[in-house]
Amino acid sequence: MKLPAKFDLLPDAATHDAAVEALYALAFGPGRHAKAAARLREGHQSRRDVSFVAMAGGHLIGACRLWPLVTEQGHEVLFLGPIAVAPDQQGQGLGGELVEACLTASDHLTGLPVILVGDLAFFAPYGFSQVPKGQVTLPGPADPKRILWRPAQGADMTAPTGKLLKNV
Repeated sequence: MKLPAKFDLLPDAATHDAAVEALYALAFGPGRHAKAAARLREGHQSRRDVSFVAMAGGHLIGACRLWPLVTEQGHEVLFLGPIAVAPDQQGQGLGGELVEACLTASDHLTGLPVILVGDLAFFAPYGFSQVPKGQVTLPGPADPKRILWRPAQGADMTAPTGKLLKNV
């Protein structure tokens, strides 16, 4: 896998919103809003200081965001996703670069665990593991085998518990 010859990873900013939304629409289609994970993000603001975009030649080619949430027991967490890479840039490792940038920033700036809904085979190399069944739930259907978590570097290794809620 080879990354684009010249690209920049930049902290997410409001000026990227339209391009990020267009990329998400291209990558995930109109059904993306029906997923349980989308309900947690709806009407909420991501943590821009730990979210990143990839730019090449003045164009957005990738994005990954982290969202502040709490569990009903009051555990603060960050929710990762969605991750999207422009179709002509896929398969080169850019998604992994974006994930690494987000996790590194999160470890340094927040010290919070990160939760996501995704494929363990992709996320295990970044320190994610499956949340024990029933320990964390989303506000809607989600395959419990795809609910993953990662503690912040050097933090407690106990997964958060409870239903994920928006941190308003």
